[in-house]
Amino acid sequence: MRIFLLCRGYPSKESLYNYPFLHRRVLWYRKFGHEVRVFVLSNKARSYRFESSHVETGNGATLRDAVARFAPDCIAAHGIADDLWAALAGLPKRIPVLGWVHGSEFIALYKTNYPDPNDPRRQKQQEIHARRKQFWRGLVRDWPDNLKLVFVSQNAAERSQQDIECPLPTDSWSVIHNPIDTELFDYKEKMADQRFNVLSVRPYTNWTYANDLAVAAIVRMSAHPLFARFSFRMVGDGDLFEQVLAPVRQFENVTLERRFLTQAEISAAHKENGVFLVPTRADTQGVSRDEAMSSGLVPVTNAVAAVPEFVSPDCGCLVPPSDAVGLADGILEMAQKTDLFLERSRQAAARVRRQSAADIIIPVELALLAGKRAGV
Repeated sequence: MRIFLLCRGYPSKESLYNYPFLHRRVLWYRKFGHEVRVFVLSNKARSYRFESSHVETGNGATLRDAVARFAPDCIAAHGIADDLWAALAGLPKRIPVLGWVHGSEFIALYKTNYPDPNDPRRQKQQEIHARRKQFWRGLVRDWPDNLKLVFVSQNAAERSQQDIECPLPTDSWSVIHNPIDTELFDYKEKMADQRFNVLSVRPYTNWTYANDLAVAAIVRMSAHPLFARFSFRMVGDGDLFEQVLAPVRQFENVTLERRFLTQAEISAAHKENGVFLVPTRADTQGVSRDEAMSSGLVPVTNAVAAVPEFVSPDCGCLVPPSDAVGLADGILEMAQKTDLFLERSRQAAARVRRQSAADIIIPVELALLAGKRAGV
């Protein structure tokens, strides 16, 4: 099958965290014997290589030319909304489009990304959401025969339809989790002492990632007698990096790294640590958390949005929204209960392999792509 993957972003040497899960998908599609072409919708036309992927970027006209040259059997469009759909409008209607929804295409994330109502970034995102809401409501009135949507969680599907205040046609969408590469993020049984090694690998671009809650949890833990036994590795980048992490710079056992990691480096970091500190204010799934779980790290996170679909108390620590105290207490509880940590680690790795491992998910995606191609 010839699959044309259209997206808003794709990893590059300059931007390793730009939809890295799409690159894993491409590798798996190829592993299953399919030909894949990657195209990023952008105002800037260029081409580059990222590992084994050739990536082309450009506007709608460039996209239509790329599709004509590749002659795909289907289009896998990630982050589909009004702009991507407009770019696809000039293509033959016989080409089926499977559109993945990852969050802001429907959901009003500006409320959690930028809680300050006077933040100009919030106002811009609010305008984008209003435009997209109008687009989806219009599309529902005359749903295209060649379009089907994929939501990555049930919560995302429900929340999306709530936020546009309009139900989608029942046969127009499916729920398929993002696949997790359990070969790259392989499981090695954790040692008891690794319960004191805490890892955080996150962007610092908005408040949805809740890195401020991770910092508040570490500050609270600093008063505990066990604090000196812990090591915290905080890795990431973004406009909020310095501001958010300022309160923990004073601690000798907190390492701050303002950079991005390759997927291989993330996998290596997983092997050195036992706890993944990953608070959130709104996740449609949480791929980086699931990758850490696949490696046997115990996630410490918030029971918000789609998180409870992927994490339960037997395989992680779930605390209420915005509860930094609960995050700290959860880490300390595992420090004092070795068996709890070790059992959660085993269950975390097993949960991912049951629910969202690539060898389970990828065949489902490919079947849906092939089914649409065959007119099923």
